[in-house]
Amino acid sequence: MDNNEFSLDELLRCSEFSRYESMATVDAMNDFLKTVKENTDGEKAAEKIKRDCDDLVYCTFHDAFKQGFCFAMKSVKFLLKS
Repeated sequence: MDNNEFSLDELLRCSEFSRYESMATVDAMNDFLKTVKENTDGEKAAEKIKRDCDDLVYCTFHDAFKQGFCFAMKSVKFLLKS
């Protein structure tokens, strides 16, 4: 990443950045996958749903991180004005 430019996407792809998942999130995902496997006709359908769900979780995580990061920056700017 160029030090003169800032990109949240590049920050998230950085090897030094680790994604946080709470136990509640892990449990919810496991419960969801269990339900999917119990209610689909085959392993192939369950795997496709799992891949799509993983993509959704990944995008949701990025959006939540960006929103939190922007809120933190706005808070810092507000505090610096005082």
